[in-house]
Amino acid sequence: METAPASLQFSGRCNEIAELQQKVGRQALTDGERELLAKLYEEAYAEQTAASEVMRLLTRSFSREPIPQYYRYANLHVYSWFLDLHPTEPLAGALLAMEATLADLEAVERRAAPGLTEAVDHTEERLRRLAALREQVGRLPVDTGGTTAAEITARVRDDELARWQASVLTRCSGFRASTDHHEHIFLRSVQACELAFYLIRYLAVRARMSIGRSDSQAYALTAQLVRYAELPNHIFHVLQTLTPELFLTFRDATGEASAVQSLNYHLMELVLYGYDARKVEAYAKFEHLHELTVPPLRSVRPLRDAVMEASDPGLTEALAEVERTLLTWRGRHYGFGRRYLPGMAGSGGTEGAGYLKRFVHKDKLVPEPITTAPGLDLLGFAFR
Repeated sequence: METAPASLQFSGRCNEIAELQQKVGRQALTDGERELLAKLYEEAYAEQTAASEVMRLLTRSFSREPIPQYYRYANLHVYSWFLDLHPTEPLAGALLAMEATLADLEAVERRAAPGLTEAVDHTEERLRRLAALREQVGRLPVDTGGTTAAEITARVRDDELARWQASVLTRCSGFRASTDHHEHIFLRSVQACELAFYLIRYLAVRARMSIGRSDSQAYALTAQLVRYAELPNHIFHVLQTLTPELFLTFRDATGEASAVQSLNYHLMELVLYGYDARKVEAYAKFEHLHELTVPPLRSVRPLRDAVMEASDPGLTEALAEVERTLLTWRGRHYGFGRRYLPGMAGSGGTEGAGYLKRFVHKDKLVPEPITTAPGLDLLGFAFR
């Protein structure tokens, strides 16, 4: 890891805990090791000090709390911690997290390349696609003034504390369930998609709030949203360097960590399209998704409704472009499930590809009455 202020460096104990999880993969940890990690988390949580912060991040996935398996697997609490460091600039914070995640993946791929056999070595193409993805992320506009993500990254490059925070993010979130190298691209793609879903939701909420108040701001925000909606497709382009055969070598190790558990994703769709009654069965399987089935979230006003009511050709076309782009992503996600899990059930208890197919199109949603909900936090990170 990069050199950090002495007061913030990983302690020897934190290094040991990180190496323990990296060495064998989390699935292979013994009951005794899992008990130790749970105990260390409880001790670190009880301290609630800066000194114990890294230990909390390293061990929270082993907490005895009822945390969804998807969140344990993807270490999304680490991303929540990082985003909380940027309360006044959440867009910039999420983009910094995206760049750190992709840069770490690229470094891992470069280190592993010499030891991979030619038969399974997809590193060269993966690195090309990763470089293209990082360039695309760097060109994203952070504000309506034209500042780009690359400029934000450049500003913090010489900031020692910022570098330390990014290194904590990547080291504490990069633990695989298995020891298979190719799980790295899957895990980091999941995390990058979570950031993309948050970014899309953030802009969709702001755009909806600006409609009817400021035409110029509404146009600028929907134009940004068009750009950000492409992120999941770009990430999937990199993920497709993982073949079905390579995916199945570690898939069982991920257990019940299904993306259907992602509150972050469901909230993104909620603010874009509104409540989708077809998802009730899936929501019912997971306690943390229950809030989506009742007001005020069930009745939140989506961007789609706000744009339709505005009857503005510019906003209508921008939303149509966003919807076309996300339709393409959902189609690709369904294609991924059909190709990579043929005839297999999904890890979250769904029917796998069949579940994804039902939600490719968003033209059969059940309308809900709009409920005014003062203080409703639709911009919450939902990474916990």
